[in-house]
Amino acid sequence: MGEEKIVILGGGSPFVPSLIYAMLENREVLEGSEVCLMDIDPTRLPLLTKLGYEMSKRAKVKMKFTSTTDPKEALEGATFVMPSYRIGGEKHMRFDFEIPTKYGICGDETAGPGGTFMAQCTIPATLEYCRLIEDLCPEAWVISYVNPTNFVADAVRRETKTKFIALCDCFAGFAMSFLPRLLDMPPLERRYCVNEDIRPRAIGVNHCTWLVDHVVDSEDGYALHKEKIKEKSKSIIRDHEIEFALRLLEAYGYLNVCPSHCRMLWEHDDVLEERKALLKEKRRVSILGWTESAWKFVEEMAAGAEYDPERPEYCFRLHHSRHVIGIMVSIIANEGREWGGINFPNKGAITNLPQDAIVEGPCIVDKRGITPIVVGDLPKCFLGLTLHILNWQELTVDAALSGDKNLLYQALLACPYVHDMKAAKFIMDELLKAHADYMPQFK
Repeated sequence: MGEEKIVILGGGSPFVPSLIYAMLENREVLEGSEVCLMDIDPTRLPLLTKLGYEMSKRAKVKMKFTSTTDPKEALEGATFVMPSYRIGGEKHMRFDFEIPTKYGICGDETAGPGGTFMAQCTIPATLEYCRLIEDLCPEAWVISYVNPTNFVADAVRRETKTKFIALCDCFAGFAMSFLPRLLDMPPLERRYCVNEDIRPRAIGVNHCTWLVDHVVDSEDGYALHKEKIKEKSKSIIRDHEIEFALRLLEAYGYLNVCPSHCRMLWEHDDVLEERKALLKEKRRVSILGWTESAWKFVEEMAAGAEYDPERPEYCFRLHHSRHVIGIMVSIIANEGREWGGINFPNKGAITNLPQDAIVEGPCIVDKRGITPIVVGDLPKCFLGLTLHILNWQELTVDAALSGDKNLLYQALLACPYVHDMKAAKFIMDELLKAHADYMPQFK
């Protein structure tokens, strides 16, 4: 029975119910723990605290749920901290989509100019939390889903000594659901990204990773199943992203883990026109379209409805929560289990990328934390783009830490999505104004 204190920073989010669900699945390790929901906006905290008790009661698992708007109160005595916030909320996310699109540059809140500016907003807040963690709970593990993942991980690595593990759920969704479907296999066992039947390994940088090692029943999965993957994919195509992933597979021989992000690099103009059409129709972008219905269902669950992972709202899908909670459990239980989708300082894990780069790949997770697995070279066909992204990342973090607007402009010009200097300057000026309240380094 656990005695952990698990703090969710951004605990007023509709993602919280899925995290609670995944914790309850791991009752053998986490029962008896405290879950503290911390959010600067108190509006949803009473509802989510009540829901936590209702879900644990129905599951017959004893857990304590608390909430606060005071980060110091939340972090005191914490053993695990899960940053899961979006600085500026949905309003500022929309700026990151709309303003670059207006000037003919694609991207979103983690990619392109929007990613550059989300980093400028998120890094100062995350460093502030990390300094509190260093003071109040220095031995706590920080398992972060805050975006942009690799940019934040780089800043935290440079500026703090926190035990920081940065995750991306793209790999979790790919490995737990999409890849098994391609292979006509059942979804992977709850909370695991690999097991004895299938071991996918993807490497690269966040939102641009590639399935380079794919073992099925101890054999080379690509050699066994490449044609099957192509045929099966045709029957489950749902959108432009999957069609694009198949084109990449044909061209390069590797499956891309995050086609929704990478498509903007290879098919920029097509995605831009689709984005313009959405905005012209005044439809909300990304998660902005489902939060209202998500909160309605949270209220229904607090009143007795069962959790439903098959609902259309993204926040109720379980690959996200099973990923982060599974890694937490692997640390507590000293499992020595392999997990993917982890961002870390390279130090030779990907042998042809810079030693100090923040890369994404598989790790062994146990009581010591994460130990990256040495996977060899990134395929040469992806090397140039990957180095380009890493340069953009480094300059973006330099700007966030220094408050130097000229460095910020250089970061935008280094971004692989940006192809026009004048557009970059217009975008920078508008986003500096739009996000001014969350970027103290530029005041």
